Amino acid sequence: MKMDENISEEQLNAFVDGELETEEVSGLFDEAEQSADLDQRICKQRKLKELVKHAYRDIPEPKRVLPVSRMTGSTVGLALVASAILVLGAVTGLLLHGFLEHDPLTGGYALTGKQSTATATAENYIVHVASGNPEQMKRALKRVSLLLSSADSGSPRQVEVVANEKGLDLLRSDVTRFSNEISYLASEHVVFYACSKSIQRLEDKGIVVKLVPEAIPGYTALDRVVLRMNDGWQYIKI
Repeated sequence: MKMDENISEEQLNAFVDGELETEEVSGLFDEAEQSADLDQRICKQRKLKELVKHAYRDIPEPKRVLPVSRMTGSTVGLALVASAILVLGAVTGLLLHGFLEHDPLTGGYALTGKQSTATATAENYIVHVASGNPEQMKRALKRVSLLLSSADSGSPRQVEVVANEKGLDLLRSDVTRFSNEISYLASEHVVFYACSKSIQRLEDKGIVVKLVPEAIPGYTALDRVVLRMNDGWQYIKI
């Protein structure tokens, strides 16, 4: 048995997220130094998480820029650093362009074959809903229906939906307008996941989160997407 086969994807996720104890981190580093396969898995996991974060990160509104004449020395320094970060972001976007393709129907992105080296079929999809706009939610569910109906005969297609941020409203039983649609799609073996971090944020504000019966909590949106992309699934963001 190869050394890295003892390391699960969950352990790698926790390692990349900085959630392991110091001794566990040291042990993983020691094993990675002796196993090129494990080292490659760690690098791939880090790269994949950054790719997914980039794919569904909302672009913040630009901050008001102070006139140069009113800036102090430290403020000018911070402005230069911010400019450098923006340039780096633009370059990163160009590099990532080769890994993501735009979906004109959904307005989202799917991972191209260049990025994934997994052996699983590329006919499976994970649809990520982050928008609280009912029209976007409706579009997401229509997209899921289309993915199911367009599968080749005799080749069942697996589709999952993961909702986070404002998109969690899709799966909140006291908020969603789409309970019937969700129930039908679940009967067609579509699996719905509610982001645990988004649930926690609402509960921290004193909001009681009630989910539709079909929704499964317990995963963060990021971890679920990364897991499926590692499996070779296509990623679509609504």
